Amino acid sequence: MRNNRVAEVGVVLSLSVLLLLTLVPFAMLLFLSFKDHLDIVIDFWGIPGEIKWENYSTAWSAVSGSIGNSLFICCVTVAGAVLISSMAGYSFARNRFPGKEILFMLIISVMLIPSMLNIVPLYAIISQLNLTDSFWGLILPYISGTQLVGIILCRTFFQGIPEELFEAARMDGAGEAYLYLRIALPLSMPVIATLGIITFISVYSDYLWPLIILKEPHLTFTIQAVNMTTNGRPDLGLSFAAYIIGSLPMILVIMFGMKYFVQGITSGALKS
Repeated sequence: MRNNRVAEVGVVLSLSVLLLLTLVPFAMLLFLSFKDHLDIVIDFWGIPGEIKWENYSTAWSAVSGSIGNSLFICCVTVAGAVLISSMAGYSFARNRFPGKEILFMLIISVMLIPSMLNIVPLYAIISQLNLTDSFWGLILPYISGTQLVGIILCRTFFQGIPEELFEAARMDGAGEAYLYLRIALPLSMPVIATLGIITFISVYSDYLWPLIILKEPHLTFTIQAVNMTTNGRPDLGLSFAAYIIGSLPMILVIMFGMKYFVQGITSGALKS
């Protein structure tokens, strides 16, 4: 009994240390956001001589529009990725067609290709479609890239739904559209939420692809936050304040979706 108690205390202490280490970068970001750029450069760890409250109002004025752009891109991408992934995952899990297993293995094999290798050919395609400097130049590649993981998640989840539910509906004359919309989707809310949160965070925090595709004024939050300036010069204090403001949508999404996210994990949504 005593050994179990010691083990529990050790686990709690270890997790507490890991939690503190996880929060340290965010705490430093919050601390530095109240400092002047010169204070950060000269005395990075020092307490600011004057708290720059105006960093937040200035940063909000600069990044509010770009946050709206990022949220629009994320919402459209999440909707498209969830729709395509759930439909494809349902087909792979519940339908029989020639070459199904081969096609699914090809989807998995695409995930083995490093994303950096896709940038040049992807940019060539977007340029040929005249989608550079447009939101669709981001949204379409995002949907095509994020749906691969979504198909695997949805296929695994749909395979775990009892076949009796679908057979009973088929005996009543239900078609595939009814089975997908009225049985599969309502039961798959945990995995849908999991896919939505993963997609939202990856798209919202992306920096490289928007930097390649977009120009003024169609900038996303990540680009705008990095390029914060005062009198034409970079201002780290403003950038850190912009990071804090821009992180709020992600925090809200995780807070409201965490219940379904945990359900998606515990129900086997992430099992291969």
